Amino acid sequence: MVICESEGIVVPATIDAIEVVAQYLEECLEQADVPLMDMTRIQLAVEEAVTNVVTHGYENPGGNVSVRCVSSPELVTITITDTGPAFDPTKIPPADVTADLDHRNIGGLGVHLIRSVMDEITYNREMDENHLTLVKRLG
Repeated sequence: MVICESEGIVVPATIDAIEVVAQYLEECLEQADVPLMDMTRIQLAVEEAVTNVVTHGYENPGGNVSVRCVSSPELVTITITDTGPAFDPTKIPPADVTADLDHRNIGGLGVHLIRSVMDEITYNREMDENHLTLVKRLG
């Protein structure tokens, strides 16, 4: 049984988009009675993914990012779509969070965070679009 399924939102890929996406996601997750701890984790992961699109996805202004949320009592699925250059975050090697700060590579912690809080992460490139799907199992 699907509790919340919307067409999603499409916003310009700007820093302001992050807040708009957060509000949309909060409404969808609240409507589906997602537990607060899961809601916080999902929001953190989605905000990180959208931030990556906004800051790294487009060389020139003018691109968009779309976010769609589908939730049920058992599962929340978020799909983030953009038309920036192909980028598959599932191919990023795991971050070495045990290394000394002076010896860590710059970057990659956002993808590590997304992997840490979500149960599934998939990526595909279709018709010049990046599709990142994040899944969180509930309960």
